[in-house]
Amino acid sequence: MDISQLNAKVLTHTAIAALKNAYDECSDKAAKESIITAFKAVIQLHRDLGITTGHVEHDESAGGYDPSEYCAAI
Repeated sequence: MDISQLNAKVLTHTAIAALKNAYDECSDKAAKESIITAFKAVIQLHRDLGITTGHVEHDESAGGYDPSEYCAAI
């Protein structure tokens, strides 16, 4: 894995973790919908960059959570 892919992996995982924390702390429905939109965009960016070190949704460093649980909340 080259340095740009490693940086992209670290950045997308950082963004995912921050969005997860924001979602967990948020009680406003509209804000949660925005968080989910951002979460999906980061996941797609992760895929578009061709980061192939496993699925981000199931990667332990991403928090081991499933984005579908957040979508189900809406």
